[in-house]
Amino acid sequence: MIVLQEHLVVAARDGDRAALAQLVRDAERPVYNLSMRMLANRADAEDATQEILIKIVTNLGSLREPAAAGGWAMRVACRHLETMRRVGRVEGMRLTFQGFAADLDNGRGDPSDLNLTDNETRIALQEVRVGCTMAMLTCLTRALRLAYVLGDVFELSDVEAAAALDITPATYRQRLKRAREQVTAFVLRTCGVASDSAPCSCASRIKPALAQGRIERGRRGTGDPVTPVPAHGQITQTIRRLEQGQRTAALMRATPDFTSRVGAMVMSLIDTAGEASTH
Repeated sequence: MIVLQEHLVVAARDGDRAALAQLVRDAERPVYNLSMRMLANRADAEDATQEILIKIVTNLGSLREPAAAGGWAMRVACRHLETMRRVGRVEGMRLTFQGFAADLDNGRGDPSDLNLTDNETRIALQEVRVGCTMAMLTCLTRALRLAYVLGDVFELSDVEAAAALDITPATYRQRLKRAREQVTAFVLRTCGVASDSAPCSCASRIKPALAQGRIERGRRGTGDPVTPVPAHGQITQTIRRLEQGQRTAALMRATPDFTSRVGAMVMSLIDTAGEASTH
């Protein structure tokens, strides 16, 4: 999932700033999107991304095989996100699937009296759906969350995901199975995007989400997506056409990729540190 070109790694280790900056740019997007799905909060994801990129940059010299830099960087990111001591804002809510379902049941309302424009409604629907699916994942332990994100969201093979987590493929498959069972059961029971009979709809969550400050009118809290996002109704129709067991993964993959400006911040920090060391 992280692709770092061997010649850039070699050049960066020899002091080529341009090569190092390109490596940071290449790692930034996948690291940030992994962090977003693990932490479900933009500020927390940006902080984690900065910390991971700095670890990657400062440890390039210890990498024995430059050709394997991408896989190594992925292991650095996964290890950091699984073991970091800081608890994210959404993680701090200590959500369980049962508690999250109760929150969804008690927090629905009719958005028709909000007088939202069509564009504001589209943005709100996307923000509610994205926020809900990512918050849902925090009901899993970090280990299970990583297994699910790598396998069912980013679609890594069991060998690739196991290597990223530094565990055996058999252990990874067990983790993915447990995570998949928990998430799928919750989604099919509660989410109206994935199930006709489920009670919760994204539209019904707009009003409470705005009132609680979880989303802002006309603003994307997760940032601008890299690629255009299909309309909410189109996503719902696409997911409903799938076999029931496939719907949960499709719902999670419907969350778009986002960009951040963390890479530029990291390079600025590196430049500042380099200037300080010369004085």
